Amino acid sequence: MPKISFVITVYNKAPFLPSVIEGLKAQTGSFEREFIFIDDGSSDASVDVIRSKTAGMENVRIVAQDNHGPAIATNNAVGIATGDWIKLVDSDDVLAPYCSELLLKNALAHDLDFIFGSADYYKMEAGPVFPATDIDTLETILFADPLFTVVDRGFARVSHCMFKKEVFERAGGCDPRIFSQDHSLFIRLSASGKLGQIKHVVCLGPEDEPGRIMNNQAQVIHDASIALAYFAKDHPEIASEKKKLIAKKVLSRIRKWEKKELKIGGFGPAGRQYLLSRLGLVPGGEELVSLCGAFATNAKLRIPTRTALPPLKDITNDD
Repeated sequence: MPKISFVITVYNKAPFLPSVIEGLKAQTGSFEREFIFIDDGSSDASVDVIRSKTAGMENVRIVAQDNHGPAIATNNAVGIATGDWIKLVDSDDVLAPYCSELLLKNALAHDLDFIFGSADYYKMEAGPVFPATDIDTLETILFADPLFTVVDRGFARVSHCMFKKEVFERAGGCDPRIFSQDHSLFIRLSASGKLGQIKHVVCLGPEDEPGRIMNNQAQVIHDASIALAYFAKDHPEIASEKKKLIAKKVLSRIRKWEKKELKIGGFGPAGRQYLLSRLGLVPGGEELVSLCGAFATNAKLRIPTRTALPPLKDITNDD
């Protein structure tokens, strides 16, 4: 029987955790399961809420690390997971009851390494509500060239996806040089295995959560762009059409940022490189990484200064 390790990264999300945990309890399907909560240095009551709301649940493990951000927390927690499948859950996202069963069923049916559904939002006053769903009627989209598709479409988020642990390890996990985990996760996994998508909502996040990373536009665009740039730098062997597509995506975003936010017109450093790339002079990954520094101008970004995995402390049974 397959085993799913649910990995929940937590940082100051106490108000949202009761709904998240109820969603975990409600998961349908015939598979073994374990639940790993990793606290990334919370200063609120998150750990107390986890202990309270998981009381009576089997196979729960609560670990803690010094604050390093969600990418490193994800890598640390997946490292101790014992399941052959990993189901990531953001600590303010609620899974649909059918989420894990649907993803696992279709991943196995199509021999996939990585599968994801759709994500949406719920209003706080109403709470998360999922419609009745017949999972046997939902189709899986298979991608002939997963990496090209992911680069082209820019998929992100994590609570709507599931993947094999061994593929995550082979891909190198989330890029620890980047604060957020989702962009590098999609890029790295899509380059390492077979990918499929189900266009049906499998999780909901709160519409007005003030601490969400995506509320910082500079952080989101920076992380999405530098994830591509680092991948190009780390993989100079990738096909030329993928190099061109990565350069186009990264330079286009930085160019728009230079024009809109930095007010330097269309001929800033990225603007010039963008025009040169249209003539066939495509910059390498290292230069793209350097150009991503534009997002830090007049903006507050969280960029890891420590990329090694910090020590983990098991606090499952701490008083």
